[in-house]
This record gives sequence, C-alpha cells and structure tokens, in this order.
Amino acid sequence: MNLVQYIKELLYQYECVIIPQLGAFLTQPVAIRIDREQGIFFPPGKELSFNGLLTHNDGLLANYIAQRKSISYENALQEIQQEADNWSKKLKTGQLVILKGIGELRFNSEQKIGFQPYNKANFDTNSIGLSSFTKKPLSKTIDSQPLQVATTIIKTIPMEDSKKETLAFTPEKKKQQPAYLKYAAVGVLTIGLLGASYFFGNQYLTNERLKSTEVAQEKIKTNVQEASFDIGELATLELNVISEEVAESSVEVVSGDYFSVIAGSYREESNALKMIDQLKVDGFDEATMAKQSADGLYRVAYGRFESKREAIQLYYFLVNTLEEEAWYLAE
Repeated sequence: MNLVQYIKELLYQYECVIIPQLGAFLTQPVAIRIDREQGIFFPPGKELSFNGLLTHNDGLLANYIAQRKSISYENALQEIQQEADNWSKKLKTGQLVILKGIGELRFNSEQKIGFQPYNKANFDTNSIGLSSFTKKPLSKTIDSQPLQVATTIIKTIPMEDSKKETLAFTPEKKKQQPAYLKYAAVGVLTIGLLGASYFFGNQYLTNERLKSTEVAQEKIKTNVQEASFDIGELATLELNVISEEVAESSVEVVSGDYFSVIAGSYREESNALKMIDQLKVDGFDEATMAKQSADGLYRVAYGRFESKREAIQLYYFLVNTLEEEAWYLAE
C-alpha cells in the first residue's frame, strides 16, 4: 500500500496526521523567509515535524484510505498497521525509512524516532507553484570626482574720463533673497491649505450629522407609533361621576383622569416650553405639558393619555428600547 502518498495528501489539508502506534506528522505555517547572507528568498509555507508521542488513532488516516480505496474502515486500519510495523522493523535495525516527498525517519542516539524533512516539501496550498530564488544584492558605485571650487574672477577694466584717470571696475554679485522669506512663504501656503481643509471638513461633518439626525427622528417617530408591549390585563377602574349642569362659557370640560410619561420638570415655564419644542423636533409629536406639581414645577411629558395602557406602552418603549430617562405619572 502506498501509505506515503495518502499521508502527503492529508498534510495539505490538516495540521496533524497520526500513524497509529508510530507517531504523527505536524505542520506549522511559516511566513516568507530571506537568507540575507546568500540572498535566497523562500516562499511562505508549512514547517513539517514529527512527534513520536502522538500514537493514538484518531481515525483520520484510516477513514481517508477507506474512502479512497472503497474498503471498510477495519481493512484500512489493518493495512496501515502492517506498513507501520515494517517501518518500525527497519528503524530498529538501524535502517533509514525514506518517505518520498516528505522526509527521512531514523533512530537517534536516544533510541527515539528522529525526522529530517525535505526542504523542497511545501504543504501550503497557497504557495503551490512558488519556489525559492536567489537575488544578488545590488552594489552601489560611487563616482568619486575631484571637487571643483568656484572662484570669482575680478576684472580690472581701464576707463578713461576727461581727466585721463584710470578706474578699477569690479562686477557685483547678484543679491539673493534671505532664506527665511522662502520658509515664510511656504508656511503661509501650508496654513492656508490646512484652514481650507478644516473649513470644508467641518462643513461636510455638519451636513452628515443633520442627515443622521433626520433619519433618527423619523425612526423614533415610527417606533413610537408602532410600539406595542404586552403588559397584561389591567384592572377595571369604575368612576361614579355626578353630572352637573354648568355654563359652557365658564368651565372647560375634561373627561376622566390623565396618565403621563414625564421627561422632566422645570421651575420656569419658558424652559418647559423649550423642552416640548425639542421633543417634537426629536419625533415625539404628542409632547405636551402635564399637570403642574404641588411644588409649582412645570412637568413636560412625552405624551399625555386618557388610556393607562397607552401611557405604559410609551413608558416601556422609552425605558427599555430607547433607554431614555422617563417616569410614569397618574394625574
């Protein structure tokens, strides 16, 4: 049986292949390696080793051979055991066991199985077709030339005036602008670019925040309208109301009690009204003023309902779903 071929096929797929009663071949991924002294580049692969302590049958090799050869698991295990026994006999007599494409097995000085893998064996499927190559280091040639020193030639040009006097004329060097002016110009340009990028960046972020806020408000509004919670069956509240005839112009008729979900309380009425406007902007269209407290505080409600069920549904939605701070008030 060509047991070596089946082991090789499994090493491409698994990190551990056990030969029962003999040992296990292990693979460990390694990255690309470079031998800088010799200029050799090795592709990524898997480092192969052998562990003689892992001898317990895990069924991987036997099941694989049984499927490949269309035989029973027991027959495959028996064939593996026969091949492993042959290898053990060779090792005990001091012979090498050559596993083609994998490496060599032999007994070491401690009478344990030693393994020498073949360098050309690479069981990484991502590196199939890649081989090592040699690249000689580049040599840099420096062209040494004698330095040339710039010299200033001063010419004396005789000039004649009305008095026949000889004058000496020396050409002037062109004045150069100070270096710090160049640096200042570069600095001004850099500051301008940074300022422009900061302005347009902030404008972009502001627009994105406005878009996100509009989407969030619409989602909150939809969730508030569609939210439904099972709070059980509420107790029936019976009210005995004595009707009295009153003038329509003097009394505003209010039917029943109210149940509110409070967002906050304020000492100043103006602050409470601002809070109501903000809640409506955030999508809570039912935001309104609740009953004023005994201390004179103005209570702002997410919603004020005649139905206790609706109020509790909104309260649970705010606290459990939106994780907002709110409290329930029966007026």
